Amino acid sequence: MSPAVKPDHHETSLAEARRFARVDEEGHVYALAPATGQPVSAASAVPEVSAAAPEADGAAPEAVAEGTEAAATEPGEPEATVQPPAAETYVGQFSGASADEALHYFTRKFDELYNRALLLRARAAAGADSAKALHESLGHIRKELTAGTWVGDVAVLSELLKEISTEIDQRAAVEAQEAEVVLAEHLAVREQIVAEVELLADADPSTQHWKSAQARMNELFEAWKAEQKKPPRLTKSQEDPYWKRFRAARNLFEKNRRAFFATRDKEHGDVKAAKEALIAEAEQLKDSDDYGATTKAYHRLMDDWKALGRGARKTDDAQWARFRAAQDVFFGNRDKVNAETDAEYAENLTVKLALLEEFEALMPIENPEAIREKHQALLNRWDAAGRVPRADMKSVESRLKRVQDAFRDAEQTHWRKTDPETLARQNSMLTQLDEAIAELEAALAAAQVSGDDKRISEAKEALDARRSWRDMLK
Repeated sequence: MSPAVKPDHHETSLAEARRFARVDEEGHVYALAPATGQPVSAASAVPEVSAAAPEADGAAPEAVAEGTEAAATEPGEPEATVQPPAAETYVGQFSGASADEALHYFTRKFDELYNRALLLRARAAAGADSAKALHESLGHIRKELTAGTWVGDVAVLSELLKEISTEIDQRAAVEAQEAEVVLAEHLAVREQIVAEVELLADADPSTQHWKSAQARMNELFEAWKAEQKKPPRLTKSQEDPYWKRFRAARNLFEKNRRAFFATRDKEHGDVKAAKEALIAEAEQLKDSDDYGATTKAYHRLMDDWKALGRGARKTDDAQWARFRAAQDVFFGNRDKVNAETDAEYAENLTVKLALLEEFEALMPIENPEAIREKHQALLNRWDAAGRVPRADMKSVESRLKRVQDAFRDAEQTHWRKTDPETLARQNSMLTQLDEAIAELEAALAAAQVSGDDKRISEAKEALDARRSWRDMLK
């Protein structure tokens, strides 16, 4: 047993037993009335004697109905201690045994019941069971206490049961509060599930990812069923509003899903028919040797194919394979012809690579007029060299472009420096700046003489700015 629910232990000693009962010479046991003179509260039913009870000389304890005449006193007991018959309750007989053994037999049965009560109190204190289960156990103990006859302090046990009942009532109040919190949590979970189902149902069918949405809808339904199994169970009035919302949202979701796939099936049929037409045209062009025009035609067909979008996966993949096969035939033939042509242009590439080295030797270009004739002569030789293989065309053209861009930039720079109007404007501005610098130098000298730090600082800043502008113009 867990230490948290380990109860105390009660055991009635023989000395205590003698205060609560007496035994006559024939082994009859009588429960004595309390000090008040009132009879002990016990039923007349005789408790069943266990088959495992001790026997004396082969004779089992006998249970005798209440009212059977019994000896007034035990042998040797003073006459003054004998209670009047009306103040006693007959318990039973344990024949063939000593008085102590008879008392021990009936006190042991009482102690077992008392220890069950102590265990119940420990369970209540530890919260090991629900208040409902604890109340049921308490009821069983009370019923046994009322129905049986015992040797022991029945009044103390009755008071203990009252205390336990109070503790269980307190536990029941706490459980009621906890149940309200758990109920609120359950309702919050239901609301969360329903809200997500409604969100899925309200989504735009045209943008809904139906596969994942359907999987999520199934998960939410399973979550709903799992919540139904969790205690405490909701009442019909508590659950119905959420279930009606859940059911309505799921029905809308299914309606939208069916409508979407019906529309998509029709669209897939239209796409399939349009792609069949594109495949037919592609297959007609696959053996063409008009490579320029046919290449453009295939590019157009590819654009049209992409514009149609995806059809049903099974048919679309098969159609794409046929469309691609027709293109592969054409572009394979074209690449073969281009490869033969590129082989013829290999010598042209060698010439142009040598020309590029001569072009690049002109850089950096500082005086375009000095190299203009040589630059033009190289361009003429470049054009005369002819075409190069397609794979090398981009790289050689890129290197030539860098040289031509540098030459053009040098020409523009040279023109800006030699343009008469530009020079005239520049000289005019230089003259104005020289005059302003002279005035600022005089102002700085005057400020230095006066010792005014502010005027000196302002004059220096203005003078430095004008000098910087003049340097830039020069």
